[in-house]
Amino acid sequence: MTNILIISIAFIVLLLLGVPVAFSLGIPCLGYLLLCPELPITVVSQNIMRHMLSFTLISMPGFLFVGRMMNTSGITDRLFKFAIAMVGRFRGGLAMANALASAMFAAMSGTAVGDAGGLGLVEMNMMKEAGYDDDVAAGITAASSILGPIIPPSAAMVLLAAICELPVTYLFYGGVIPGVLLCGAMLINVAIRAHFTKKGRTWPSTKTPWRQALRTIPQAIPALFTFVIILGSILGGFCTATEAAVVAAWYSILLGFCYKKATWKSIWKTLEETVAACGVFMLIVSIATFLAWIFTKENLTGYLASFLTKFSAGSQVPMMLICVVVFLMIGCFLDTSAAVLLLAPIIIPVVKSIGIDPIHFGVVMVIALMIGIITPPFGICLFVVSEVGNLPVRKTTAEAVKYIPAMVLVIILCVVFPQLITWLPSVLLN
Repeated sequence: MTNILIISIAFIVLLLLGVPVAFSLGIPCLGYLLLCPELPITVVSQNIMRHMLSFTLISMPGFLFVGRMMNTSGITDRLFKFAIAMVGRFRGGLAMANALASAMFAAMSGTAVGDAGGLGLVEMNMMKEAGYDDDVAAGITAASSILGPIIPPSAAMVLLAAICELPVTYLFYGGVIPGVLLCGAMLINVAIRAHFTKKGRTWPSTKTPWRQALRTIPQAIPALFTFVIILGSILGGFCTATEAAVVAAWYSILLGFCYKKATWKSIWKTLEETVAACGVFMLIVSIATFLAWIFTKENLTGYLASFLTKFSAGSQVPMMLICVVVFLMIGCFLDTSAAVLLLAPIIIPVVKSIGIDPIHFGVVMVIALMIGIITPPFGICLFVVSEVGNLPVRKTTAEAVKYIPAMVLVIILCVVFPQLITWLPSVLLN
């Protein structure tokens, strides 16, 4: 247990000093080798490569490329116009359209930062032009960006599946209903504020003539068909998740050429961005895998299982709620992917051993970590949206936190009623 404490303290100190996550994880691992000189060096190489060769993990670059390519192809504008046509006529309609467009874009991007940095700029500019305050536009943009890793495809779920050897398709389908509930919670939040707060009553509606609204449907359908390609091909048994990612990537390139937005130069730039992002992921994957091996060797899973069982009196709901609180706090400090890589190998074996469905727990874990990234003081999406919108972080934060209570309510419902997560995979995949 002493070694675990040393590693944990070293990791936290390095993280607080601003050291990149990969090095904050890697340096304590090297320190452990010094504490245990009897360990053969081959243990390191074997463990850091264990998940790098995972076939499931290959799908992550594909999904990241699809999201970036959709930005390059101008799909984001079409989705937002379609969302405005659907809900813009209500008071606060552009804020509602922001959440709805993010839910649709989530079916292509798979990441919160991709949503905030791509679609977010379009959404915020349009809201400002319509008369919304900068902080209102930034707040709903940050809040809605968390839908990216919850509604499939999800980069975080791909990592979770690869690291813990869970079926990624079950995680994907398990995230559908919670994602819809979160989007609905944001829409209701906006509607309540638009009608019952002084500031909300000043929000405009954006009415789109019916003929113009109908024209947005055929413009949005090709983009929304990406969701059908990914989940439909998996459900139909035509593709694995990795193969579906490749098909979706080619489809996004085809759309780019059809819309006359893509060029070979822009495709190459999108590939470079994807490779750069995945390089960081893969480095963290390799280091986190070795760290998980260290924790397993030191029997951390046994300590955690004993603690959680004793603290929650053996009841699964209190146990999961304790974990949710921990995930919310960790999500404030770490990127979701890094948090999944650090926590999943430790906690998933524990929940399996005490009878909790790992699919149910895994989806709840991703949702809690996602809420953390818009929670002060260090929520990463707050900084991304503030930078994109050229706003002080405190303004974005003050508005984004207004959506957190509704999100927490959704996650509590998912904990208490596991069928919200497990029902769809059991019906479609069994």
